[in-house]
Amino acid sequence: MGISILSSAAQVGTYITPRIKPTAKELAELKKEPTKVATEGNIYTSTAIHFKELSLEELKYEKISVDTSKFTYVSYSDGTKNEPNRLVVMHDPENNNKFVTIQLSKKSIDQLKQKFDGTNNFFERSDGVLRLNGDAEAFVAGWMQNIRMDRNYSKSDVDGNGLIEGDEAKTLTIGYKRQTNYDYIGKKVVKISLSVGEKYQDMEHVAASLFMDKNEKLQFQTKRSATNANYIQFENSVEKELDHTIQMDSDLNGTVTLKEGLTDEFGKDYRKRVITDTEKIHTDMLYDHPNLNDDSQLQNNDFGFAKAKKEQEATLQQMSQDTLKISTFDLLNFTSEKDKNTSDTLKQLQLQTAKSSYFGKQDETATIQKTSE
Repeated sequence: MGISILSSAAQVGTYITPRIKPTAKELAELKKEPTKVATEGNIYTSTAIHFKELSLEELKYEKISVDTSKFTYVSYSDGTKNEPNRLVVMHDPENNNKFVTIQLSKKSIDQLKQKFDGTNNFFERSDGVLRLNGDAEAFVAGWMQNIRMDRNYSKSDVDGNGLIEGDEAKTLTIGYKRQTNYDYIGKKVVKISLSVGEKYQDMEHVAASLFMDKNEKLQFQTKRSATNANYIQFENSVEKELDHTIQMDSDLNGTVTLKEGLTDEFGKDYRKRVITDTEKIHTDMLYDHPNLNDDSQLQNNDFGFAKAKKEQEATLQQMSQDTLKISTFDLLNFTSEKDKNTSDTLKQLQLQTAKSSYFGKQDETATIQKTSE
């Protein structure tokens, strides 16, 4: 099946939505067209940062102490290694009077140099450290601040070891609410719309299954795909995630779009997978609801994250209620059995008491009679 990608602008005036009833001719044309996939919205947006740009002379005589002993290579499965990461120094986005030293990959450095080609954006220091300056410094610092604060890496690193480990990932705010729906005519999927709802959602809620135990995961685990993903793969430190983000932001405009995020994790052909997944969903939907298989009109099916989240919450709530019902049932049975036992005991006591009184009176009467005699 062919694929056509629509930008937000291209959709205006060229696509008939389900709110408009197409003519028979328009329906026939839509059936012939390849399935369209439209992505809309940003996952992350960098923080606006500004530093004073230094001149070449100021950069030459700038005194910054940098530990140059650490260089990292990336090793591949075939045993080869790429060029080492570059040590980069720039102002700390949280404190203009301090500097921060980070490592960036050659790939990220090359991207930055292609985008920010001003005279003093990159200064090669005599110690081999690359000093960022001007627009390049502001750009990288803006993404660092977004990762630290908006995505909550700083607070999530509870033990302060520089790494996000185990349950620390629960409080990372890197999730987003997915809004996914598609238009269809009978069995034909016409257009699939993928968009971003609320952003910077904590992982404990948008990806609860990651933190469940093994048995719980078996009930709720769903294979991640470009169709249902509500977070993008992430790194376990600010430094690594910064390098990752620069590469995701392919046009280096300070935003990571849904399209860029899905491409980064699922590859450039993610749209093909979206179409395959959606067609499967559509086939199952028509099997369950054959009355919706109508070739005479354009219809829409919404199966976005919000809907799935509600369904999951409803399932969890139902499980909780079922557990409560079971507990209540057991309690009532226990109470009932206990009451029954108590009642039986009281009856036995009453019977014994009655018998004791009766025999007591008989004895007492016999004694009186005997005395009278």
